Amino acid sequence: MTLGPNLLHLVLLVCALPCARYALSEMRHRPLPRGRLAAPALLAMACALVFLLFHLGLQRPPWVFAAALAGGLAIGALRGFTLQLQVDHMFDKVRLPRARGSFLVALGLVAAVLLEIGGSLAGPTGLPFRTIAPEIAAACAGMLTGRAMAIAMRWRGAPHVDLHRL
Repeated sequence: MTLGPNLLHLVLLVCALPCARYALSEMRHRPLPRGRLAAPALLAMACALVFLLFHLGLQRPPWVFAAALAGGLAIGALRGFTLQLQVDHMFDKVRLPRARGSFLVALGLVAAVLLEIGGSLAGPTGLPFRTIAPEIAAACAGMLTGRAMAIAMRWRGAPHVDLHRL
């Protein structure tokens, strides 16, 4: 494992910060198009793939990362299936309840990125932070992805609500 920040840390920041921004826009209770709903999950999964490289670089067993990702997927899917959706099928938009959970999970992903960058700047003393950051990121990415997949599965069967007038 190399010491100090590298280009992958910049990629993590470029993915994690917009992920938090898109999750914040979900929290505002406005109708969202389908692509905007999928954006946080896609950005979080990109972060998780980069963190997988760091995880494997630390010579840690891959099942730990996979278990964190699978646990996050299960929790996110459970949350996605319990949300109350308002879907406008004509304009292909959805409105989610004022849930702060996805934004807090996205902030957890940003915190994992900051732990990784801070640990790389600290050198050998930052190694404990760098060992836990990939699992945190995998769990957060799994939660956002599981939630988005559950909402996408429920989208078509949800009753129509006119969202363009509200």
